[in-house]
Amino acid sequence: MMTDFEAEYDDLDEFVFGNYPRLTDKLLNLSVADDYEEAKKEWRVTGKVWRQAIQRNGFQPRNQYILNHPSGHPNKCLCGHPIVYHFEIENTLNNTREIVGSSCVNNWMVLRHLSENEGVDINTITEKDIEEWKQQMVKSLIRDAWWEEHGEEFEEDFNRIKDMDLRINVIHTGKTYYDDTLKLVRPITKIRKSSKGERFSPEYQMASIVWRWNHPDNPKAQIHTRGFPNDRLIEDIGIFIMRLNSYVEKFKLEDKMLERRYEQLSLARKDGFKEWNSEVARNYTFLKNCEYFDLPIFDTNLVQGWEYNFLATIKSQIIEAKPLSEKQVQKLFEILTPAEIERHRRHITGE
Repeated sequence: MMTDFEAEYDDLDEFVFGNYPRLTDKLLNLSVADDYEEAKKEWRVTGKVWRQAIQRNGFQPRNQYILNHPSGHPNKCLCGHPIVYHFEIENTLNNTREIVGSSCVNNWMVLRHLSENEGVDINTITEKDIEEWKQQMVKSLIRDAWWEEHGEEFEEDFNRIKDMDLRINVIHTGKTYYDDTLKLVRPITKIRKSSKGERFSPEYQMASIVWRWNHPDNPKAQIHTRGFPNDRLIEDIGIFIMRLNSYVEKFKLEDKMLERRYEQLSLARKDGFKEWNSEVARNYTFLKNCEYFDLPIFDTNLVQGWEYNFLATIKSQIIEAKPLSEKQVQKLFEILTPAEIERHRRHITGE
């Protein structure tokens, strides 16, 4: 039976599943019993499982235990074939330790496992029992091996991007709600549950990483269905991390404006909002907020028509620390070219 992991390598001519006749011969030679049907019952899994990806120049084990494994073949199954997932087994009568791949381990070591761990009479174990073990125990062992090898790095990467994922990988519904704390009308978004577009392209719309991995509302979250992330999720985390700086920059202004607005509202509440609409206070706040948000100062009286209306709206938003949209920021700098920024600055400062 092909595992998900072995299927990744089924295009390699040399990577085929356990050579069963060769395996039984070798296993029998290492056993106490002379009959294979009895000999296979001598063996059990030790619980040590590791993954070693196939390299073009062969395997490159990193762990000294693997390099010095008593089997003498840390790169291959006992049957002779290269393997990705290595299961250590032991003979409980003579203490011999060996290595097999996931397809070979399924044929016999389940007998001891079910007998010793589940309390099942070894003579009553059926093919159905073995198939159930294939689906459950091998999956569990592979999962544990994955976490041992990749878990720390994965958790670090996931925790690094999870909050931003819930802001970026969303769908804008076109609806809004009123944020009573910030006194703002804000957009309603929902988690993007499926990806769109070509991966690695700028247009790629990624399904939420949090949704796929461990979101409490997702009954198919991989943390529950697989126990470890699939390759697609790992690759998408890599893509997200490559874009993380641009995402942080994208929300930098919005976050600062929201923080500033909260501070201003807190002060205004203490003052009873007496100075909230004072023109002097508003102009002072405009200058201070432009400095705080690293935005250019400008005077609406230096422009006319739609540009006047636009800059007046932007000025009010800056004063009240209401977040500017990407389009608003883009349009602001289309109007305020470097030369115009300098002209407005000189006018306001009287230089």
